Amino acid sequence: MNRLHRPRCRHGFTLIELLMVVALLGIIGLLVAPSMQDMLARQRVQSITSELMTDIHLARSEATQRSRPVRMVFSSNASMTCYTIHTTGVVGNCNCTKAQGTACLRNDGTAWPGITELKTVQIPRSTTVTVAASPVASITFDLPQLLPNRPDFRMTVASSRGGQLRAATNLTGRPTMCSPDGSMSGAPACP
Repeated sequence: MNRLHRPRCRHGFTLIELLMVVALLGIIGLLVAPSMQDMLARQRVQSITSELMTDIHLARSEATQRSRPVRMVFSSNASMTCYTIHTTGVVGNCNCTKAQGTACLRNDGTAWPGITELKTVQIPRSTTVTVAASPVASITFDLPQLLPNRPDFRMTVASSRGGQLRAATNLTGRPTMCSPDGSMSGAPACP
C-alpha cells in the first residue's frame, strides 16, 4: 500500500471546536453567577445571625460571670454596620465604628471608668449585609435575673441581594430567630 493514500488519523480539536466550548462555558457561567451570588448573600445573612445570637448568649453569660450589667450597642457608618458588647459604667459609651480593641476608649485613648470592651463585630458594607437594631440601638442585661432592659428588642440582618433574618430577645433575654419576609429556608416566618 502506498503511503500517500493511507488515511490520516486526526488527534486533537479544531480551533472552531475549542471556541464553541469556551463560548458555551461563558454562557453557562453568566447564567449561574447571579444565583451563586444570591446563595452566598443568604449564607452570609445566616452566618451573621448565628454569630449575633451566640453573642447575645455571651453578653448574658458575661453579666453573670462579672456580676455587672453588660450592654450590646449597635451602630453604623458609611463603610460598616457593627456592634460592641461591653460592661457598663457610670459614664461613657462605646463606639463600634472604631477599631476593635479601641471601641470603649475616649478620644484621648484613655478608658472610660468601669467600661470594658468584651467583643466588637464589624460587618463591612461590601459584604452586602447590614445589621439594624430596633426600637433602640442597645440592649442591657441587668442583674440579678439577667433580664433585658428592652423585652421587645429586635436585630434584623439583611442582604441587599435578598434574604433577611431577625433575632429577637424574649422576656427572659433569650434570643429567637425568624424570617420577616419568609426569604430564608429553615427559619420560621416572623409573627
